[in-house]
Amino acid sequence: MTADSTENITPTGDTPPAVIEKSRLVVVFTFYALLCTYTAYGLWQIPDGNIAALGFLWILKMVPLLIFTPGLRRRHLRTFGWLSFVVLLYFVVSVQTAFVEQTRVYGIVVTLELSVLFCALVIYIRSYREFYKTSL
Repeated sequence: MTADSTENITPTGDTPPAVIEKSRLVVVFTFYALLCTYTAYGLWQIPDGNIAALGFLWILKMVPLLIFTPGLRRRHLRTFGWLSFVVLLYFVVSVQTAFVEQTRVYGIVVTLELSVLFCALVIYIRSYREFYKTSL
């Protein structure tokens, strides 16, 4: 066995279900896709606007999300839980963005990414808590 495979075995010798790892991978992939979407949209707006203002707005969007990256890498369950709450705030803003004609496509893309992220977070947290019999 490799070091990675022994890391996922519980003290009783049970192997965690695949849904835990798959949902975690979906969470991580969607999280980084969301960060890339925000960055790409910010870069796309630069020719039309004030670079300092756009940079400030980009930082304002990204810093709250970037706070979660160390916890996601370390697989802290509490980080996943808090991220699910923060994602809902971003979801509200993305739905509002989707109703503006000039940013409709961007708003829909971000709304879909946030929906997938939230669902994957819920699946990960529930399956992790069920298998490991732990709380947040």
